[in-house]
Amino acid sequence: MTYTATRRETMPIPVEPAVLSVHLDGGAGVVDVPVYIPWKHCKLVYAYTVTTVGEGNNAAVYLDFELNAADGTRMGDIDIAQNAAVGDIDELTIYSQDACDNLSSDNTSRDAINIELTDNASSTWQGMLFMYFEVWEGE
Repeated sequence: MTYTATRRETMPIPVEPAVLSVHLDGGAGVVDVPVYIPWKHCKLVYAYTVTTVGEGNNAAVYLDFELNAADGTRMGDIDIAQNAAVGDIDELTIYSQDACDNLSSDNTSRDAINIELTDNASSTWQGMLFMYFEVWEGE
């Protein structure tokens, strides 16, 4: 059976900040992980990772946040140091607040964030990504 989410005509953020969490698994060189926004008219305000499996002292791990698609507008990034230990926390540096604003489940050009994970092909890094969203009230 395939699960299909029910989308209501109005689906604002249920609580502020709203948090999406994603498990990330390195080890393949470059991996693109699309994260779809389940709400309307919100903005990404903060994100961080917690290392759950150390990367094995092979190479640093880079997470690029891209608007809507691989190679989309760069929103920001998280750099995870070589030899990151279990429990290490690394935070998002936002490069384009405009790209982080007005994310919405009903806008096909702003309804997802692509997480591009880049590491050494032999890296064992894994982690949890937590993304925080607030209501976007701009025009």
